[in-house]
Amino acid sequence: MLPAQYHEFLAVSTQASAALIGLLFVAITLAPERVFGEQADAGRQAGALSAFAALANIFFISFVALIPDIRIGLVVVLVAGVSTIQSLGLLVLLRHWHAQGVLWRSLVLLAASLAIYGGELAVGAQLWMKPSSPGSLTGLLELLLGAYTIGLGRAWELLGAPRMGLISRLLARLDRARKPEPGKPPRSSG
Repeated sequence: MLPAQYHEFLAVSTQASAALIGLLFVAITLAPERVFGEQADAGRQAGALSAFAALANIFFISFVALIPDIRIGLVVVLVAGVSTIQSLGLLVLLRHWHAQGVLWRSLVLLAASLAIYGGELAVGAQLWMKPSSPGSLTGLLELLLGAYTIGLGRAWELLGAPRMGLISRLLARLDRARKPEPGKPPRSSG
C-alpha cells in the first residue's frame, strides 16, 4: 500500500492525464486525415502516438496506484513495458522522418521517451521488491513528470505550434543539413 502523502499527487495526475487524453482525441478528430490518413505527415503521426503513449502511461500508473493494497511495482513494469514497445514501434517511421527532415528531432524525442520508460521499468522492479520505498516512489513521480513533458510537448507540436528552445533549433539545423533536396539522392556522411 502506498503512503498517504502520495495519494493527492496521484489523484490529480489521474485527472490531469485523463483530461489531456480527451483533448488529444479532440485535436485529432478535428483533422484526422492530417494525422492518420494516407498522406499524413510522419512527424504528426509520431507526435500523436508519442503523446498518447506518454499520457496513457501516466494515467494508468497514477490511477492504478490509488487502488488499496495493489502491487504497484508490477503495474509500473507492465505499463512501462507496453509504453516502451509502442515507442519502439515508431521506428517504422524512420524513413519518413528522414524524408520530411525531422530525423534527428524525432530520434532525440524517441530516446527521451525510452529513457523515461526505462527508468519506470527500473523503479517498477524496485517497487515490486519493496512496495513502499519512499525513494523509489518519489523517483516514480519524477518520471511521471518527465512523461508529462514528453506528452504535452508532442501534443503542442501536433497542434502546429512552433518548436522553441535551443535544443529544438539545433536539431532543426541538423535535420535541414541532412534533408535531401527534391530529385537528388541523400548526401553520404562518409
